[in-house]
Amino acid sequence: MTYNNCSSPISRRKFLKISALTTAGALTGFSTVHASTPEADLVLTNGKIITVDSRNSVFEALAVRNGKVVDTGATAKIAHYIGGGTKVIDLQGKAVTPGLIDSHAHLPPFGLRETRWVKLQGMETKEAILEALAKRASVIPAGAFINAWGVEDNSLSFLNKKDLDKVTSDHPILALHTTGQWGFANTLALRIAGVDKNTASPPGSRVQKGYNGEPTGLLVHYPALYLVRKHMPTVSEEEARKCISHAADLYAQEGVTTIHDNFFMIAEVGSTQFMNAYVDLVKTRKLATRIKIWPYLPNIKEANLVMDDLFSGKDPGTNSHVYDLSLLRKHFPEIFSEIWGGLKIAVDGSGRTSLWYGGGMLPLHSDEDLRNMVKLFHRADQQVSVHAVGDYAVNMILNSFETAQKDYSRKDARHRIEHAILPQTSSLEKIKRLGVVISTHPQFIYSWGDKWQMKNTGKAIPLKSYLNAGIPVALGADPPAFPLYQPQIALWQAVKRTTKAGFSLDEAESISIKEALRLQTMGSAYAGFQEKEIGSLVSRYGHLG
Repeated sequence: MTYNNCSSPISRRKFLKISALTTAGALTGFSTVHASTPEADLVLTNGKIITVDSRNSVFEALAVRNGKVVDTGATAKIAHYIGGGTKVIDLQGKAVTPGLIDSHAHLPPFGLRETRWVKLQGMETKEAILEALAKRASVIPAGAFINAWGVEDNSLSFLNKKDLDKVTSDHPILALHTTGQWGFANTLALRIAGVDKNTASPPGSRVQKGYNGEPTGLLVHYPALYLVRKHMPTVSEEEARKCISHAADLYAQEGVTTIHDNFFMIAEVGSTQFMNAYVDLVKTRKLATRIKIWPYLPNIKEANLVMDDLFSGKDPGTNSHVYDLSLLRKHFPEIFSEIWGGLKIAVDGSGRTSLWYGGGMLPLHSDEDLRNMVKLFHRADQQVSVHAVGDYAVNMILNSFETAQKDYSRKDARHRIEHAILPQTSSLEKIKRLGVVISTHPQFIYSWGDKWQMKNTGKAIPLKSYLNAGIPVALGADPPAFPLYQPQIALWQAVKRTTKAGFSLDEAESISIKEALRLQTMGSAYAGFQEKEIGSLVSRYGHLG
């Protein structure tokens, strides 16, 4: 990412486009490259190269060759790398940082939200939402599914099937809360899914029933939502590629060069066409960003199946959820290693469905199943990325991590907790001792602080406490759950900690912009075992961004 002297952002995409032109002539005024000095493809001069190295060094100039940092230093020193084929950019005092790394995103639903679904975020009233749904119903054929994302009201009774039936009785509707943790279906969607008074709630979820025993339309957590989702028509692999590419392009425009997709659905609650699209895009190098994936596994049964298909050494059947991944691992191990992060599971939901000691809803797994899933992944030397919002959920997964380590000791498992909005102070020592990485989202404060009444929990997103405890921290935007995916918001809120309405949370948890930038670069790189490759503009790390 590049800044001017007033720290206003300049398009990273424009910068990268210019950087890619490696065949232009050298800037006059500099001597040509010496025979003993390798010619650079790109040289940046007269700027502020913020390296994010161990000393927070800032240099005037930087040389790049084959996409890797060759050297940094004074402009006169770096000028020796300029040759006939070098593209030279005079930064005129502007700053350059390493490419930003988003540690928590979901590109398929992010792309779907932006290109295909009805986007409800920002709509404050039920009337506005119903109007948007009715508008979509008026332009699509009868029977076509209406997918909507982004209800921001936290009430579980904000909508019901009767509200949605008033919009249309000719189209099945599923309108998801912005967190993706619960949603509302109309009567037709429930009928297509076979959900009625006799439908039991799947483990870890709830099919809400009214006083008469009939479903109200509220579906809580992924297993219940999947009752309807599995009847939705899937997108083609070409459409899947377009959705993923569109989301990656949006990120690249904001200076993000690497993304961790750690709720990638491949089994039971998802479909395979996005996995195939990912594999194709990575193999053909058509994504605007680097990518790592942590496929989500909903239960112990699916976990055993996927682990057996991927890591047992035998060839899975063609009907396996991970068939294409297994082929990639077998025939293109370097590409598999490049994109594979580990496995993802979830402990609780979000908002009203997260698990706190003071109250909360049902966990997605029993303690026994959670321990067994973590043990399974841990013993296979996999990194486990775990959704845990509430303090009770955080302690549940910490106990499972600790049990897994006692069962099978690993020196640097580097398991991750995603979100960790406000753990108990007593939990910090265990997080540090177990070497767990916290991947969280300062922009949460700005986007949801008022609706979640964070003024009552002023220490939410306790970045300073994490750092003071020596806990590694990564930053991610979590789209499509968050309406704001731009990393600049995270950097700002890590420092400012102010809600949209202007309420300031506890300043003791504020960190400096220098610390925030490190979390969004080296911190996120560390979370994905990438700290030796990316995250810092230092030659020993290699890649530019």
